[in-house]
Amino acid sequence: MVSTRPELEAAQNEYDSFLAQGGLQPEYLQHILLEEIDLSGSFDATDVSGVFIGGSPYDTSTPESAKTRTQLRVEEQVRELLARALKEGVPVLATGFGLEVLAGYLGTPTSREFGEALGTADVYLTAAGREDPLLAGMPQTFSAFVGHHEGAVDVPAHATLLASSADCPVQMIRVGKSVYGTQFNPELDAERFAQRVSVYSDAGYGDPGLVDNILAEARSSQEHVAGQVIRNFVSHFAREE
Repeated sequence: MVSTRPELEAAQNEYDSFLAQGGLQPEYLQHILLEEIDLSGSFDATDVSGVFIGGSPYDTSTPESAKTRTQLRVEEQVRELLARALKEGVPVLATGFGLEVLAGYLGTPTSREFGEALGTADVYLTAAGREDPLLAGMPQTFSAFVGHHEGAVDVPAHATLLASSADCPVQMIRVGKSVYGTQFNPELDAERFAQRVSVYSDAGYGDPGLVDNILAEARSSQEHVAGQVIRNFVSHFAREE
């Protein structure tokens, strides 16, 4: 699990969310904080079954001159990881910011036109998505938590569109056989979403005053369908011990 967030509380909550949704124990999911560690010396990608790349408050569409040195370093390390994964066939599930960096690496920019305020979005599968193993068992349309300033302007070259939504057409893609990106947050159920909102309430993702209503609606259902993406990733790519 590669965390790109500078906020340690949010990074830890995100890691815990992936653990829970993946049905994993901590000894099977190494946690790397790009804020603190140089990724190149942290692990051998060929020694892992797969890599989760988490989201971030960073925006790839921010002008290069306005990005902090930390953001520039984080983006570069994520790009290097994605390049290696694509070359060596390492399975990756990149969420939020991870998808945005993946799109940029493939030559597709992001735009604030496709941002989504804090809340839920109805995500629907494409024909390719219905046939993809990471979306096995998923309904044609499902609700997922979102909250991002920007989104990819188009489906990147060499990528397959797996899921979309009305306000953000590029919600999930696959590149090659094993590198995936989601703009929605498959790791977040209602309680985890509440934790995320508490950290980023002033980060411009929408009206925090509406969150209580969103959470009340989400909590009315015990089903967290989007988490199936993480469970499918684990079951599909986990190596035999």
